[in-house]
Amino acid sequence: MLLCSVFPFFYVAREEGQKLYPESRNFGDSFATGFYVSELPNPNLGWEFTETMNYGLDFSLLSHRLSGTFEYYQQTTKDLLFRVNLPSTSGVGSYMANIGESENKGFELSLNGVIVDDRNGWSWDAGINLYANRNKLTKLASGQERDENNWWFVGHPIDVIFDYEKVGLWQEDDAHRDILEPGGNAGMIKVKYTGEYNADGTPVRAIGPDDRQILSLEPKFQGGFNTRVAYKNWDLSVVGAFKKDGVLISTLHSSSGYLNMMSGRRNNVKVDYWTPENTGAKYPKPGGVVSNDNPKYGSTLGYFDATYMKVRTITLGYNFNKSLLDNFGIERLRMYATIQNPFVMFSPFNDETGLDPETNSYGDENAAVTTQYKQRLLTVGTNSPATRNFLFGLNLTF
Repeated sequence: MLLCSVFPFFYVAREEGQKLYPESRNFGDSFATGFYVSELPNPNLGWEFTETMNYGLDFSLLSHRLSGTFEYYQQTTKDLLFRVNLPSTSGVGSYMANIGESENKGFELSLNGVIVDDRNGWSWDAGINLYANRNKLTKLASGQERDENNWWFVGHPIDVIFDYEKVGLWQEDDAHRDILEPGGNAGMIKVKYTGEYNADGTPVRAIGPDDRQILSLEPKFQGGFNTRVAYKNWDLSVVGAFKKDGVLISTLHSSSGYLNMMSGRRNNVKVDYWTPENTGAKYPKPGGVVSNDNPKYGSTLGYFDATYMKVRTITLGYNFNKSLLDNFGIERLRMYATIQNPFVMFSPFNDETGLDPETNSYGDENAAVTTQYKQRLLTVGTNSPATRNFLFGLNLTF
């Protein structure tokens, strides 16, 4: 039961299970604190149920110089638990529900090798792991095939983008701009048109909501690597990670964070924007056609190739000879220096922005305005990015 208080747009919840958040409002020289409902209860919630099949193989070759594992798995989950977003007209943000069924399948491969085994004091080990996952929704609640409000589509991954697909920028001599984008201008974002064409080759209609695409965030594969080289008492180890393809969402560059408005109202992310003298730019003309204070289709500016390869740690160490330590009653002494996140080896996102390509936020975090990205999606946002750290230490055992 919901009872309306004396304050406009204030509600007090009386039903068990609702999430309440305090909110203060000023009234002249005083203020009052009330509560508003942010999430509705759902008495019909149930458990998720998952069935898993897993096949594995462990192997060792060349007198244990090469070893590894391979696994293939397949999971079927019923009664998926997800937070369902509600339209703003409902007055409540969301509720939790069992929305349907999904399928996950994929593989994991790890290889470890001894390349040099104590030859003239030298040793060299290396390893790599590779994995890929494919998931898709196989059923939605009430037999739906599409839930556009929550970006859920049967036959597609759970985490997708449902938005227009940027294909470039409109130029002065481009054909059909007046039909596809009535009132548009050269330098505005050009998105993919999926409609039909007339016999003379002209588009049947203007670009609209029917042209939105389902874009998967899934990479083709991802993994990590490590290597360790040692010479007598010295050793050097490197650990890294990589990802191939997929979509990286940057709320810093899209229209969800007020940082890429292209209107001159505030400082913006530095980008290569369109001008009559710079028509090959990636970003639209400043002061062009807008939607809610941002460039029209501005959300598409936040989609990047998620491919990257980076080094996470580099460690150089020295182990003191035990004969020197016995006189001091020390069993083991190791000195080391470590660099964390020293550099990115390859990444289109890093090449353009200088930022780390690993995600650090969820879709609803740290946005200056209400974001169009779903809260379950990982993004690069205004949370602190991966930092470069220098560590020096001693490991001492008595």
